Amino acid sequence: MIFTAPLPFEEAIQSRQVRQILPTDFRTALLQQIPAELRERAFFSAGVTNAQFLEEASKKIDALLDGKTDRATMRLELKQLLDSLGYVSPEGEEGTLTDLASDDRLNLILDTNLEMAQGYGGWKQGQDPAVLDTWPAQELIRVIDSQEKRDWASRWADAGGQFYGGRMIALKNDPIWVAISRFGLPYPPFDFNSGMDVADIDRDEAIEIGLIERDAKITPQDRGFNEGLEASLGVGSDIAEAVQGLFGRNANLVDGVLRWVGGAS
Repeated sequence: MIFTAPLPFEEAIQSRQVRQILPTDFRTALLQQIPAELRERAFFSAGVTNAQFLEEASKKIDALLDGKTDRATMRLELKQLLDSLGYVSPEGEEGTLTDLASDDRLNLILDTNLEMAQGYGGWKQGQDPAVLDTWPAQELIRVIDSQEKRDWASRWADAGGQFYGGRMIALKNDPIWVAISRFGLPYPPFDFNSGMDVADIDRDEAIEIGLIERDAKITPQDRGFNEGLEASLGVGSDIAEAVQGLFGRNANLVDGVLRWVGGAS
């Protein structure tokens, strides 16, 4: 589904409510070792350890999702907060993505988290059995031009995706969507500032291109925002313990498996 403006639908809002504030000095590469199911339950930004900043940024993303404000206003208010907290840009890195007060970094935080909420909401609505039966597939498309475009066709092919007349189309519940995602999630955004989104493909077209049989039924999926989630970390014990420390009392680590015990949604 394509979003041209923030949408305050219930599923997107629920995806925000389940997230716990997670101050961390982990950088992006280390954060990506945390299973996607656990990252979905946290709000963080690489290298940001100030909980007050994260709390305020989370509130501003909620306001954007509700359509109550605009990004420029929220970015300015976050800059003012950082100034009041005495934030100083890393020497020699002013204006870069490692500078928390830079426009690019604040835009990245606001845009990525807003798009994730919208992406989850669209995905969740698309898992309704009636919707899934009528629109069982989707196409990966570009909706925003980027200065440096990634080679999504190669990324799609390398992940095992099929092309239909040159178009990147798959069933909504095909593993390809997780495979192409930098974040390990089945919904957009699939990378930082990717400019990519998905568009629904109806059953008739899916049948016509040979993607699905006429009487095929697609089983809905669920992301399982619940108390019983368990995720195998699959990393060294030192990193596993660090991840346990990040989630604190919201998760328990036993034999390399982190079990979510935070609030259910």
